[in-house]
Amino acid sequence: MQKRVIASIIAATLALTLVGTNSSVYALSGHGASYAPSFGNMDPGSALGSSAMSYHDGLTINGDVYDISNYVQHAPTKTIYVGSPTTITVKLWEYGGTYQIQGLAMFLNVKGYNPSPANSDTWVQYSKMSGVTVHDPHGIMGQVTADVKYDQKFMYVTFHMTPNKPMDTSWIILSAWDKQLSIGTAKVSDAINISYVPFAYH
Repeated sequence: MQKRVIASIIAATLALTLVGTNSSVYALSGHGASYAPSFGNMDPGSALGSSAMSYHDGLTINGDVYDISNYVQHAPTKTIYVGSPTTITVKLWEYGGTYQIQGLAMFLNVKGYNPSPANSDTWVQYSKMSGVTVHDPHGIMGQVTADVKYDQKFMYVTFHMTPNKPMDTSWIILSAWDKQLSIGTAKVSDAINISYVPFAYH
């Protein structure tokens, strides 16, 4: 089941890559085009007569906040360290209500010139149905846990990990899906690397 979900996310994310940079607003689903989970920029106003919803703090890594409201964005590379506890929090919104959101996948160790989930061999998924699933063949992330919180508008998924090994600078690709399997995606170029703590800090 988990492999099917991830395969669906990868396939849909690849399709969204072909759709273009505004595909965080609308996403493909099994029932045609529909709204999908958003990482900061979703404008139902044009179709539904409502006001736009946007925010600019969709990703937080160890307290540093990043705007991931576009489909693709550039951000300063964040270095995290082997053996140091790390938290990565993703802030999600959906027009139909956050209860619609079913899960989130974060892809790391992304290779290639056209980054996509298919170019990643290291990922962690949180699902309401099955909790946390980790695919980490190189043993980079160590043990990963997740907690989820809600407020009146947003869903917050926080991954906790203590990296075991270094990782070259990588994109972060985030994909979230809802009950209709509509998928929202955000990509952050050269977002993160994992290094040993510098000798001077030992």
